[in-house]
Amino acid sequence: MESNKPNPNGANQYQLDPRQKMCWELYINPKSETFGNGTQSAIKAGYEPDYADQITTVEWFKGKLRRLNMLSKAEKVLEEMVEMDDMESAEDEDGYKIYKRNPALAKIKQDTSKFLAERLGKDDGYSVRQEHTGKDGDQISVGVIILPAKNNGTESTLETTN
Repeated sequence: MESNKPNPNGANQYQLDPRQKMCWELYINPKSETFGNGTQSAIKAGYEPDYADQITTVEWFKGKLRRLNMLSKAEKVLEEMVEMDDMESAEDEDGYKIYKRNPALAKIKQDTSKFLAERLGKDDGYSVRQEHTGKDGDQISVGVIILPAKNNGTESTLETTN
């Protein structure tokens, strides 16, 4: 006999069940027939119509919306930083405009550009490699060096990696 549990797939606050994943994907995918429509996305994902009407008030859905909103804000700030004018102008004693780059603003713009290139351009070779392996993908080897005895007669060891 089939169970009528409201959570048949064992989802919790950390793990979405397949219906939740499908509902969210349908909701945010511009190519989906139910794009932006929580109720229809939920129905298509397999929820009962009564529950689907309330899907946007459910905590997991609201949390996803909050994160999506925060990501949108972060993208806006990143865009503003990349487009930011880092030049300042002033007039000299003869009335000519002098342009000077503000180093602090230039640094912010440079850091933002690097951040974007590392993430958005990772498939084009702009990613930063963090070593989790040794040279040419080999395992990281750990060596032990035994140091000569000190005045008190005990040996010391020092671990090294390469």
